[in-house]
Amino acid sequence: MVPGSMRATTGELFPAPEGTPPARPACEGYASVVLNRPVRTQFTYGVPPQLAGRVRAGMRVAVPFGNRRHVGVVVGVPETPDVDPAKVRLLHEVLDEQPLVGDDLLALTRWMADEYACSWGEALHGVLPAALKRERGPARVLVVAAAPGVGPEQLAELEDRHPKQHRLLRTLLELGDEVELREVLRSLGLSESPARTLARRGLATLRRVVQRREELLTARSDRARPEQLTPDQRRAVDAVGNALAAGEATTFLLRGVTGSGKTEVYLRAIEQALERGRGAIVLVPEIALTPQTVGWFRSRFGEVAVLHSRMTDSTRLAMWQRVRAGEARVVVGARSALFAPLPDLGVVVVDEEHEPSFKQESTPRYHARDVAVRRAREAGAVCILGSATPSLESWHRAAAGDYRRLELPTRIGGAPMPPVDVVDVRAEPRGSTVFSRELRQRMESAVARGEQVILFLNRRGWAPVLWCRECKETVRCEQCDQALTFHQRLKRAVCHRCCEEVAPPAACPTCTAPALRYLGAGSERIEHELRALLPDARVLRMDSDTMRRREDYEQALDRFGRGEVDVLVGTQMIAKGLDFPRVTVVGIVSADVALHLPDFRAAERTFQLVSQVAGRAGRGELPGRIVVQTGAPEHPAIRLAAGHDFDGFCRWEDELRRELGYPPHGRLLRAVLEDEEEARVADAARDWAERLRAELPDALSVLGPAPAPIAFVRKRHRHHLLVKAPPDALEAFAAARSLLTDLAGRTSRPRATVDVDPASVL
Repeated sequence: MVPGSMRATTGELFPAPEGTPPARPACEGYASVVLNRPVRTQFTYGVPPQLAGRVRAGMRVAVPFGNRRHVGVVVGVPETPDVDPAKVRLLHEVLDEQPLVGDDLLALTRWMADEYACSWGEALHGVLPAALKRERGPARVLVVAAAPGVGPEQLAELEDRHPKQHRLLRTLLELGDEVELREVLRSLGLSESPARTLARRGLATLRRVVQRREELLTARSDRARPEQLTPDQRRAVDAVGNALAAGEATTFLLRGVTGSGKTEVYLRAIEQALERGRGAIVLVPEIALTPQTVGWFRSRFGEVAVLHSRMTDSTRLAMWQRVRAGEARVVVGARSALFAPLPDLGVVVVDEEHEPSFKQESTPRYHARDVAVRRAREAGAVCILGSATPSLESWHRAAAGDYRRLELPTRIGGAPMPPVDVVDVRAEPRGSTVFSRELRQRMESAVARGEQVILFLNRRGWAPVLWCRECKETVRCEQCDQALTFHQRLKRAVCHRCCEEVAPPAACPTCTAPALRYLGAGSERIEHELRALLPDARVLRMDSDTMRRREDYEQALDRFGRGEVDVLVGTQMIAKGLDFPRVTVVGIVSADVALHLPDFRAAERTFQLVSQVAGRAGRGELPGRIVVQTGAPEHPAIRLAAGHDFDGFCRWEDELRRELGYPPHGRLLRAVLEDEEEARVADAARDWAERLRAELPDALSVLGPAPAPIAFVRKRHRHHLLVKAPPDALEAFAAARSLLTDLAGRTSRPRATVDVDPASVL
């Protein structure tokens, strides 16, 4: 297809005079190119004589598109064009000496485009390092810092009149050093405008520098290679080894209780792959897990490549190139590490495979677990999905025989699973602290013995709700359908969805009564009350308010691992995967945060979270104890997690899903429409639903349209609809996906997105 709207040009920006036959561009062959555009087609370009013989599939090229120059990826070199040669424009430049994207990743991204309702170019753009999405040259980035001499006085002058500048300058003063502008703006939800204004007023400095290449702080772990495996580990390692030896593309679901030695199974499987000259990719769900995981793998294999989104572009590119050159045969990282250009892939590991963070929430909206299975299958490799609490989808596939199930039912050394005390907070004395009597006593005793404690609460800030006693309304963000969270250190009420901040109102904005109360607790308040309760304890908080820089994660976990911290307080980033043998008490301050969300996976997420956090205790020789504080102790997700009863929970939850036709007993498509005008969103959503009901087979059901559970975000109204398909309705599901993709492509306003197999319906 000819790119852009200039379908009849000859490579010039202006058409020839009317009546003049178009001149055919001189070209030595053709290239099929895909671009990062939401257009599901390949564009045909001519190869000019000076580039003859240099263009191959997998190379990046600079091409004209409309009246601009874009970077695309060659996906084919046809001998003849599929359009009129007179309409073909010439590509400008070849950007690579050798193909950067191998045939395996080209095929994988083509499948992703079809599976996840995006274009091939968008899929390729999503898997390449950022440095390869531009033409060439060392990356030059803007860095920003507070100007010398700027302090609290200048900050106070901005607070009321220029809140966005105030927010940015406050953060810069807290950080102290220069920071990459893009990174700090992303964390604060700001555009470049406040930074430019601060620089113009002399309150901040902006300069463009060549992006530095980071040194990874992760050191090798002293974790020794065990001389003997448990019988269950041996059976798992042998099963994986046999599949590797036979060259069978097999997917294993490794279900092992926390502390049962799943990591050692991964390590032995990778050893066997390396012995056969094959490489390995290991995915972890949280960046906070990367330092400890990388330490374990480096202690065993030496050079390990690390890939995750918190790295600078130049560091990430250097790692990517080392993998491509074969200098590193083991890759560890978060979701996008799956696309490392590793030749002769032998093993793919997805650790904590149930985690929702493996689902990407922007285009391409892929699920790394499912793409990992696909990549391993295409490479003839083994895929290991590991978890103590597998997703219902994986559990169901293993039961159906699609995956081979491996079990590690006991902890290393035969230690029992730690007992769980479920505390009904409704029975606690009114006016008491956020800690129950049980949790206070457990923490005090552990710290007195020189042991360590982990406290988990998946809420940031001081108080998540500002509530009026008179009108019973909650103070909400003016731009979002979201309650404001009070942050004591900032003295601000913050929207955790759009990052806007306001001074906490003295009176209720709805009824003007001076009756606002701060309800609930976040991680900031937990830290404060903990310091009051245990004044001699060394306390560290890990959440996105304290872990601002790339190195903060590694330094915090390193301090905890060396015993310099007695109590670690944190949000989701500390809930899983961490292995510290001196942790004997784990407290879940509120197990109900996600339990009552309007999402069909709410109970499953709660069960998994409680089970995973509980697994952080008693992992060494010292016995552990778990305290779960909840207002719903009778709920099956809480009760069964406290009993470490995964099978019981799966049976209970699976029956509910079966009745409703939700995954794993069906597949979902979700369409979300957004616009500043609610009427436009409602009308478009209604039109979409009518079209779907008219054209789709009766086997599928269309739910909605309706306002999304979070119906207003950044001043945009949101409506959504769901399409449910039975598991065996493959053609009907594909037809629905195609129709939704077509509707989204034809809709410019309201903005529309299509999510295949959504991880959340909020």
